[in-house]
Amino acid sequence: MKIPGKEPDDYRLTSTGCGFSLIKKSRAITNPVRHFHPWWEILYIESGERTFFYAGRTLHILAGTFLCIAPGILHRAVNPEGEVCGLYNVYFADDNKPVGEESAPFAQIAPLLQSMEPCVALLPEVQSEVTELFSKMGRELFSRDIGWKNIAWAYLSQIIVTVSRQKSQAGVALQPTLEMNSHIAAVIDYLNVNYARDVSLASVAERFGLSASHLSRSFKEATHFGFVEYVNSLRITKACRMLKDERLSVLEIAMECGFGSLTQFGRCFRSLTGTTPLSYRKSV
Repeated sequence: MKIPGKEPDDYRLTSTGCGFSLIKKSRAITNPVRHFHPWWEILYIESGERTFFYAGRTLHILAGTFLCIAPGILHRAVNPEGEVCGLYNVYFADDNKPVGEESAPFAQIAPLLQSMEPCVALLPEVQSEVTELFSKMGRELFSRDIGWKNIAWAYLSQIIVTVSRQKSQAGVALQPTLEMNSHIAAVIDYLNVNYARDVSLASVAERFGLSASHLSRSFKEATHFGFVEYVNSLRITKACRMLKDERLSVLEIAMECGFGSLTQFGRCFRSLTGTTPLSYRKSV
């Protein structure tokens, strides 16, 4: 479908044939599902604001913010009522298949993604440039004119290079929400390291001098995760990494990640990923 000189207000291109997907939303409200994936993702907030849980912190991010989300990092949009933003979103995956470094264009920008700050506030002039590059990339993907794949990758590469060059000149746009107080931040840091152990709500509350009910309520307010839900999400994230090693049995992985049984592991794994551990292993 050719759309010369025009880019739609909203679209979702997840099977481009380029090795990456591009999504544009003019009024994104929320994506309440906690998730992670085996590919890189970039998210650019063009307008408005968004509350976002990323790598153990709930952040308030504003227009002009550029996020770079590494594979396997737990994240989720948790927009409060009435919070709306316009955004561009790129998954380095095509039809849910991650692009590999055998892709020459991706191999060139992969080192930049790996060295990039996860959250960068762009300067106004850089915001304008990045917005225009995203728009041009979208128009190219719709046009499918001669050389469109090469040009689309060129625009995407230019976006990554532009943000990488500017990041040292602007403040990092990490603004933890008010609910993310020092107690909850400390609890999250503890869970991020010790999730594979026998960590219960009661034991962690006692460790930090809190009542179980207060910790449960405060944790939910700050992260928008239930305590057990968050611990299990960390465990499944680790399990997905371990499933790439075919020398390890599913039972060994379940025990190493802190699950008490294969049944519990399988139930939690399917809940978070939508598939079984063995099916996931075959797909990666």
